[in-house]
Amino acid sequence: MQRKIEAHRQVVELAWRSARRAGFTLIELLAVIVILGILSYFLFTNLTGVLGQVDVSVSKVTAQHISLALGELTDDTGDFAPSALPVELGTPPNMENLGAEALYVALCADGKPGFGKFDDHLGNTDDDALGRKAPGFEVATLFEICDQWGNPFAYFHWRDYGREDKYATLQPDSGERLVSGARAQKNPETGNYFEPRGFQLISAGADGEFGTDDDIFNFKRAK
Repeated sequence: MQRKIEAHRQVVELAWRSARRAGFTLIELLAVIVILGILSYFLFTNLTGVLGQVDVSVSKVTAQHISLALGELTDDTGDFAPSALPVELGTPPNMENLGAEALYVALCADGKPGFGKFDDHLGNTDDDALGRKAPGFEVATLFEICDQWGNPFAYFHWRDYGREDKYATLQPDSGERLVSGARAQKNPETGNYFEPRGFQLISAGADGEFGTDDDIFNFKRAK
């Protein structure tokens, strides 16, 4: 009997020691999870900032490529692309994204400087189309050349600098549709428009809204 009691005591003690060891391991595991959570938070925060800067840089490069294509078009026609659709295409289907759609029509038709170069950057945030295909295009869809967030570059020929255009954009987080106004920018020091005899390209930036601090331009603004 005494042997059974002693054996039972040893089994209980061994189980207790095992439980204590298991508990200590669980605490260690929880501590590791907490540390990993903290590290993941800082890593995600820093990575988000880095990716945001990459999006800005890529959008600036896209604007440079558009500018080069506009330069080629000017060499051929003697003028930059208009920021209004040609009258022969009829009345625009709506009053949104006008400059961006005119830019697409001028640059991306077959035989034009932007043909095939911006296929990965095309969007149609206002979901519209012409009544018939424009010359040099396979479809009637009125695309826009878009930034890294999938929103159109606002485009103004210098003759239209005084115009405000309405642009439809998609919010990066929710995907909700937003309409905001885009205007050509003036130099606050001189009161004159930037690129006074050229053109202006404007991206709404990461927030998808024109007229805010994160807008991106094809020119350098005064600080």
